[in-house]
Amino acid sequence: MSDCTYDLSGKRCLVTGASRGLGEEVARLLIAAGASVALTDIDISGAEKIAKELDPGAERTLCLALDVSKEEQVSSVVKAVAESYGGLDVLVNVAGILKHLPIDEMSLQDFQSILDVNLTGIFLMCRESVRVMKRQGRGKIVNIASLGGVTGRPGVGVNYAASKSGVIGMSQCLAREVGKYGIYVNTINPGPILTELTKVYPEEVFAKWNAGRAVEKNGLPEDIANAVLFLASDQSDWVTGVSLNVNGGIFM
Repeated sequence: MSDCTYDLSGKRCLVTGASRGLGEEVARLLIAAGASVALTDIDISGAEKIAKELDPGAERTLCLALDVSKEEQVSSVVKAVAESYGGLDVLVNVAGILKHLPIDEMSLQDFQSILDVNLTGIFLMCRESVRVMKRQGRGKIVNIASLGGVTGRPGVGVNYAASKSGVIGMSQCLAREVGKYGIYVNTINPGPILTELTKVYPEEVFAKWNAGRAVEKNGLPEDIANAVLFLASDQSDWVTGVSLNVNGGIFM
């Protein structure tokens, strides 16, 4: 984990998909920066394990079970976090799934299930969080999209690409809509990142995703989490509607 260079003391944050991988690293950095963090995930035991490690006394963490594709759960969780913390300053939407298949082998369910989590889930999280942030007159939303949402990539399914492209467009539109309320909305587009989700694919597939990379190092969760930290901080107060490509120079 990288050293923390931002001070988020007093910030009230909610991270989805926080039980592992990128979401876990985002939660780690936010807590290291002084923030209070609600770790949410469909895998609540995993989130609780991370929270216990990062905050043994549970002074600055909450853990809540959440399937972001379920409207009632999203509404309940955002309400619970806002009530517990007295508000919500930062939302980081990390939760996502993938199922890369050739289109002629892809069922409608294969397509729709990815959109339900990766796109509809972010819509629901943003909608409920904006309702809280508007009352406060300020907030930061960081949505994790993908390089696969801005350019065609070898081996990336059209379901995943469509979901992430949708996140980028939705985020830009939302930034325009809610900026007058002091709410900032930005997107990060990671290139291939070594996480539990991607490690299940053969090395040759991961190598194809990295085709054209300008630097030799592999993308790691902390590379994305550091970008999240900047966008969550007050130092990014002139940055909104941005789609930030963090991918080692694969896409320029």
